[in-house]
Amino acid sequence: MTIQLKIALKFHCMFFLAFFLLSCDYYDGRLEVINNRNYTIAVETFLDSIPIHSEIKPEPYYISNQILPNESIRLIELGSTRGWSSRINRSYNHKLNLFVFKIDSLRIYGIDSLLTMGLYDKYILSEIELDKRNWKVVVN
Repeated sequence: MTIQLKIALKFHCMFFLAFFLLSCDYYDGRLEVINNRNYTIAVETFLDSIPIHSEIKPEPYYISNQILPNESIRLIELGSTRGWSSRINRSYNHKLNLFVFKIDSLRIYGIDSLLTMGLYDKYILSEIELDKRNWKVVVN
């Protein structure tokens, strides 16, 4: 085997190994939000118990990820299979800060106005509480 062939094989092996490792997306889908209300909701998590405007997404995001009555959705946190634990540890109060919005109000007023007027409910849960609930948050 020539030196050039060995170099080419090493390069290809390293390329495929790097591609494989970088293409593996790890995520945490443990958190499930269950909507037991009789209207459609949207949810968002913030790093603080007071909403941080830099974390706000545009209204179409919330509308496209709405949760219908008596339905549920799994929220995904990218980064690792312990993504939610990591996010909780990064939060200012070391808890999950889950905010709940009525979709109808979101469409009328917009997310900024809902946050400014305090037209939301929030669930602030520790990781221990989430473990006890099997990572299910029931919105009543």
